Amino acid sequence: MAKDEQEIASEINDLFLQFTEILWQHVSECHNAAGTDSFNITEHYLIEYLGKESFASMSKLSRIFQVAPTTMTSIVDRLIRWGYLKRRRAQQDRRKVLVALSEKGKQFYLHHHHESLKAYAYYLTKLPDKGKKFRNSLDEIRRSLDDLREYLQDR
Repeated sequence: MAKDEQEIASEINDLFLQFTEILWQHVSECHNAAGTDSFNITEHYLIEYLGKESFASMSKLSRIFQVAPTTMTSIVDRLIRWGYLKRRRAQQDRRKVLVALSEKGKQFYLHHHHESLKAYAYYLTKLPDKGKKFRNSLDEIRRSLDDLREYLQDR
């Protein structure tokens, strides 16, 4: 790897670490403001995923989050106990268990999503061009994510 590529790769790594720190600060503040339970990273992203996808099978969730089915069952059970998720059997295949957000989970997801959009919109207003160049860069990054995913899977 060339020196310039190494430096940029290091900057990307630092950016992701800073972004993760800010994200978790934001998530914690949303939990505190809403008076909700504090989730770990997997629980939080599970709620985010189901907020976007509506529902998913337990096997799909295990695969996406790269955890054993028993681990995913524990996570889902905990979020059901806290009132954020619900589970049901698929109508076509009664062996398949589907998971979705409960009403409390939907409310949390919508609140967090709304607060996130406000925070990101605020950030964009601070950029000199109000985020237009950032948008172009995001589009380029999105187009190349499949290459990164493939690289990481082939290692």
